[in-house]
Formats: sequence, structure tokens, C-alpha cells
Amino acid sequence: MGKTVVGASRMFWLMFFVPLLLALCPSEPAHALAPGSSRVELFKRQSSKVPFEKDGKVTERVVHSFRLPALVNVDGVMVAIADARYETSNDNSLIDTVAKYSVDDGETWETQIAIKNSRASSVSRVVDPTVIVKGNKLYVLVGSYNSSRSYWTSHGDARDWDILLAVGEVTKSTAGGKITASIKWGSPVSLKEFFPAEMEGMHTNQFLGGAGVAIVASNGNLVYPVQVTNKKKQVFSKIFYSEDDGKTWKFGEGRSAFGCSEPVALEWEGKLIINTRVDYRRRLVYESSDMGNSWLEAVGTLSRVWGPSPKSNQPGSQSSFTAVTIEGMRVMLFTHPLNFKGRWLRDRLNLWLTDNQRIYNVGQVSIGDENSAYSSVLYKDDKLYCLHEINSNEVYSLVFARLVGELRIIKSVLQSWKNWDSHLSSICTPADPAASSSERGCGPAVTTVGLVGFLSHSATKTEWEDAYRCVNASTANAERVPNGLKFAGVGGGALWPVSQQGQNQRYHFANHAFTLVASVTIHEVPSVASPLLGASLDSSGGKKLLGLSYDEKHQWQPIYGSTPVTPTGSWEMGKRYHVVLTMANKIGSVYIDGEPLEGSGQTVVPDERTPDISHFYVGGYGRSDTPTISHVTVNNVLLYNRQLNAEEIRTLFLSQDLIGTEAHMGSSSGSSAHSTPSTPADNGAHSTPSTPADSSAHSTPSTPADNGAHSTPSTPADNGAHSTPST
Repeated sequence: MGKTVVGASRMFWLMFFVPLLLALCPSEPAHALAPGSSRVELFKRQSSKVPFEKDGKVTERVVHSFRLPALVNVDGVMVAIADARYETSNDNSLIDTVAKYSVDDGETWETQIAIKNSRASSVSRVVDPTVIVKGNKLYVLVGSYNSSRSYWTSHGDARDWDILLAVGEVTKSTAGGKITASIKWGSPVSLKEFFPAEMEGMHTNQFLGGAGVAIVASNGNLVYPVQVTNKKKQVFSKIFYSEDDGKTWKFGEGRSAFGCSEPVALEWEGKLIINTRVDYRRRLVYESSDMGNSWLEAVGTLSRVWGPSPKSNQPGSQSSFTAVTIEGMRVMLFTHPLNFKGRWLRDRLNLWLTDNQRIYNVGQVSIGDENSAYSSVLYKDDKLYCLHEINSNEVYSLVFARLVGELRIIKSVLQSWKNWDSHLSSICTPADPAASSSERGCGPAVTTVGLVGFLSHSATKTEWEDAYRCVNASTANAERVPNGLKFAGVGGGALWPVSQQGQNQRYHFANHAFTLVASVTIHEVPSVASPLLGASLDSSGGKKLLGLSYDEKHQWQPIYGSTPVTPTGSWEMGKRYHVVLTMANKIGSVYIDGEPLEGSGQTVVPDERTPDISHFYVGGYGRSDTPTISHVTVNNVLLYNRQLNAEEIRTLFLSQDLIGTEAHMGSSSGSSAHSTPSTPADNGAHSTPSTPADSSAHSTPSTPADNGAHSTPSTPADNGAHSTPST
């Protein structure tokens, strides 16, 4: 066992000179950690030594590469677990499971081998460590191979495979005021007997842990998300759990779609949320409320948000996915590389924040364009850490980052979410609008359940800034007015991106259900029907899913996909109207001033296809096919990830004079709401390079009180093929 000391001089160099050198490099933008953050190379490639044992003899052996990190907290002791790949970084080489642990928050570390391979050949290995912490024990699940030299998903049978569980017990002691710790590892136990020969009529082959950190459920179950192969060499994800602290194990009956590998899971409001890698396609996220017996794709929240590369046509990656409580709010932290370089390089590791509604991009936590695929995030004692790979020419180290600046950003964003949710939900909506002001009373509160975006007072020349610091809208020919913008001239309007966000689409839920709300005032009669508000299916704005236009005859023209609709109702110039567009189950409706427009409730998608919304539009922005002249004022645009009911829509109409940000701007919550904008400026020196359509987009969650109040749309696990197994 060896001791590693993180030297002060090395820490100083990494904190200050690395960002400076990156800043001076003309060929690569300086994408460093946030100010105040730092990192060290904890597992150093071709340098760090581990105690290698063979035939009873222990020698300190240099390791070629370290991969597949897991960072956990065991009763105050920080433990880092990973693959020690002795001779090459290849998945099918000589590999042990190594552990480092620290009692002083990562200043000094002890090193030991947690799980030794069989030593049967030069490619004997234990792989993909997946770690659960319960009490003072570590439960580490690994795959074991003796002599095979091919990737596990290509094996025709399971003769060379075993699945092992090793339990480590952490003991702490104090002497002379100094805390020390030790980990005693038990002999690995095979769990192969719990793997059924068939699942759903399919002959099974092997399974491995999802890699990284797994969980203890609130009922005490040990829960591993695992990846399984069958005899057809198809890979899919399942839940593998124990109700008796590891003595016996069961598989949940349900599964993911084929092609979902390296799952990570957490528990959220009594449900498991399982986040899966899908190569060459967007990540699929599932919910299960019965320990994996049934799976529903979380289409209304997190599923298909993250792509594996800018065009979602490259391999994916393992991710860290953990639920934590910060500033009194329960949130999730998620990491994923952007993979601009493609293939299995997987560069530019990003950190995301969500509460299962809004999604916010905290920024890049790797440096420059370094390859940084696999990672593990830990929040401990109000400090945030990340252990992640860096890969240079297929030689891997693991760096240990203290995310001080990133945690500061997270806390600032969470404070904004609290403030705005509090402001909106505390509005006194008149219970009796017809009564005198002293006798109206307060009706139902404005709902923040599912509220993901709010465009109101804050704007620049080209962007309408989301009050929740999430996804901004692009604008043209706009003038700021109280609680909104006035658009005038050709192409005047706003574009709020959905698929146009690019690689990571925080509003992907809109393809299944949404509610878009705005107050609008028309200032001039158009010569032809002009767009007011809606959802577009193409970037030009010519093909619409759901929308509302106004014409030269002072009538409304609702749009329900390609369904022919007769103009209806009437509008008056200079009068403010409260407009709501809502869609779920491919049925769209339009509301004016709290009441459904005549003919509402039309099918917007006539077949089984799921729409692919390009963007939401306000006015004539983006109409490259037919230039449109706009003369409208739009205030207080809200976007929800679900369909609001009639009462909620009526409440929003009655409170439209009160929900704006103008009155909120002078308060402390108003000022903090803009301390970290979601514009490209928010990325600063620490954040990620993005695709052009993605650069203005971040996202956000809602308050804990909101989360349990509704069920987001979900779909059953799709059994069709999605991707090939990971490498």
C-alpha cells in the first residue's frame, strides 16, 4: 500500500499556469475550469504505482493506464476506485481494480488493490467496477475474464465470463487528534447463479455493471443498473438488485430498448431514473417505480436531451448521474462529453444540473479539447469533486478536480430558481375578478409545475434572456418594453430553439407535450395573415405544428398542422390578448383570454410519427421563405413541459398583469437572477465550446415542491433497436 501526497507546488501550477498557457494558445480557445477550481493528476498514466501481487509476492508496479473511475464517500472517507490497466489501455488486457482513499478531502491518499484478477493469463482481467456504498461498506461489482481477447459483447458464450461482487469495509480511527482509515476487502463472490438463462424468451449471455456509482434505494435495496447481452449479441439495460445486503439478487422484469448500454441510475421521488448510453443516437432515459419491472421512457423530461456528438452520429460514453441536495433543493448532477472530435475520443466533458424539469449546463469541467470520456461526480460536505479520465494517444490518467467555481455557479442558479418560483407561486390571482379590488380574494396560485422557461423584461440587442437562466431566444427588430419586447419591421420577432439547440436539446419534451403562453398586442393591421405565436417544424418557419396568426380581416387564424381551419373570432388593434398554445397526445388547442378558441382540440400530427419541432416562434422571425412584417408587442412568454388544464390557463390569464419581471427586478431575487446569464457570456473561460445553434442554450429545474405535483409524459420502453454496444 502506498501513500500519495498532493503537493502544493503542483496544485499551484495546475490552478494558475495551465489556464494561462491555454489562454495564450492561438489554436485552441481557453476552456478551463471555473475560477477557484483546481485539479491534480491522481492516477498518473505510466507513472503511478500500485501493489501488484502474484504468487504471494507483492511488488510496486507502474500502470500504463487508469480508466473507469468511481468516486464515493464512505463515512467521511473519500474513496476512488478504477481500472488499473497494467500494459495497455485496451479493454481486453491485464487489469485489476485499484482503490485510493483519503481522510483529508483528497490532500493525501492511500493506494491498494481492491480486486485482483485470476492471473490465469496475460489478459486476465476484472473490469467495469460499479460501486455501491451502504453504511461503512463498499459493494464493488466487476466482470471477470481469464483468457478471452475480444470485447465482451462479441462473445458467443459465457465460458470465460464471471460476475463478481467484492465487499470492502472501511474502518476509521483517531489517535492523537489524527484520523486514519483502512479498507479491508473480502474475497470476491460469484453472482453468476443469479443470472437467468433466458429473459423474455431470449437466451442470455453475459452482464456487467453500468460502470461508476450505483445506489442504495430508500427501501434499503442495493441497486445496480446493468448492461446485458443475449445470444444474438444485442445489448440492453436492466436493474439488478438485492433486498438482503447482497446475499441474494434479482433482476427486474423490464428492460430498456436494445442498444442501451452503460446505464447509470438514481432514485427520484420514489422512482428509479435510469440514464443510458446509446451509440450514434441520443441518450435514452427511463423511469421505473417498481424496481425495474416496468420501464417508461421519460419523454416529458430527460430522455433524448443529450446527443453523443454534435450530429449525434458518433459513439456515446458512460456518464456520472447522481442526486444531491444543494441549498435545500434536491437536484441531479450529470456529466457527459461533447465529443467534437468523434469516434471514441470523447472530448470536452460537461457538467449539467437538473431537477427533472429544467436543465442547466454548468459548463466544461475538463480543460481545452482534452479527451475526457468517463467520469464520476461526488458532492460531499458542501464541496463538489469530479474524478475523470484524460486520454492522450490511448494512454489514460484520472484527474481529481475540486469544482469550487462550478459549485458557486450551481448555487447561484438554484437561488434564481427558488426566487422566481416563489415570486410566481405567491401571486394573488383574483378569486372573483368582477368584485371590487378589496373583495376579490385570492384564487389558485400560478403554477410553476413543469415551467421550464420565462421570457420577460431582460434582453440584449439580439437575445431575449430567460429569467430562469436557461435557454434564451434569438430576436430581430426588437425594442425593450416593460415585461417584454416590441417587434417592428421585416422579420421582427423571436426564435426560441428546440431542435435548433443542436447536440443537447433541453426542450426535446416539446415533441410530446408543451404549453406556450404569452400576452400579445397587435399595433397594425397586416396586408396578409401574419404569424403571432407557434411551434415550427422547419428552420425556415414555413411548416408549422401549432400556431396562431392574425389577418387583415381582424380574425384569428389558428394552425393545427396541415389540417384546414377556417378563420375565427376577432381581434382589435391596440388591445392586449392572453394567448395559450397547448399540445399533448398530438392534439393541439388554442386559448384566447382564458377560453378555448372555436375549433380547438385538433389533431396536429395525423399519423404515428413523433413531431420534430425546430423552434417556437414569436412574430415573423426566421421566415426565410416569406418575409413577414411584424408590428406586435409580446410580454411574459412562459413555456411548460406539459399540457396545462383549463383552470391553470384561466389562472394565468387572470394574473397576467402580475407575473412580469419588472416588479421583481428591484428585489434581491431579481438581481441574483441575472448574475449568471444563460447567454454565451455565461460560458466564460470555463465553459464548453458549442455548436452555433447550441451556444445560447442552458436549462433549469423547478422547486422541490413542484416535482411531486404532476406526472410527466412517459412512453413504454421501446423494444426496437437503437444502437450498437459500447466500446
